[in-house]
Amino acid sequence: LAADLVRSGLGRITLMDPQRFEISNLQRQDVLAADAERRNFKTHACAGLVRSINPDVHVETHETDLCALADADIDRIFGPCDVLIFGTDSFAAQARGNQIALRLGKPAVWIGLYTGGRAGEIVFHIPGVTPACYRCICSARYRAHSSGVSDKTSSQGGTILDLRLVDAIAGQIAVGALTRGADNRFGKLIDQLGNRNLLQVKIDPGYTLNGKDIFARHLGDGPANFSFTTIALPMERDPNCPDCGHGE
Repeated sequence: LAADLVRSGLGRITLMDPQRFEISNLQRQDVLAADAERRNFKTHACAGLVRSINPDVHVETHETDLCALADADIDRIFGPCDVLIFGTDSFAAQARGNQIALRLGKPAVWIGLYTGGRAGEIVFHIPGVTPACYRCICSARYRAHSSGVSDKTSSQGGTILDLRLVDAIAGQIAVGALTRGADNRFGKLIDQLGNRNLLQVKIDPGYTLNGKDIFARHLGDGPANFSFTTIALPMERDPNCPDCGHGE
């Protein structure tokens, strides 16, 4: 996704990830065998990739855990950013990202691939446009996590083909946030979506959520509703949300 955004004209990018590449990452990440064999940091490998696309792109890398940073560090690193993208299996990092985006007043995009790569989701928040924050939308995930139950955004078993499908949609949301107001389809996208800031993507034709076909519920069960479809669901703010509601 970082590479695709640079291909789309992004001139500055900040990358954060504490992990190093491993051979197992070849299945679903843009990593070369040499990076995996040398166990390069993911941020360094990605920085090299985007610079090979555009040598003039400004890249800043941080090999640290987002959740370990104090607010002062967050402000220094992410304060200059125009949009925040959280693409991680870590529930703690996604939740921390919501707090950061709200506190800094930044547009943000969260990307999740479901287990097995059978479906995926994009949640986004644009100040002044989307009333519901990530926590409002994913409150059940917060409750499950606090109860010790694993969240459902693990991408275990997914492939790079699944991830690219979800990333392509998330990338258009990110470009839409960066160019909002421009007289083109990207510039108009965010306002067209409005409060429909939960997007779910069906990849496996047989995918169901808790035994229910949520895509058939919204799109009908006609033969054309087979797979590779996306639903954009309107979301309302939870007035009691601990992150954005403050009991209002």
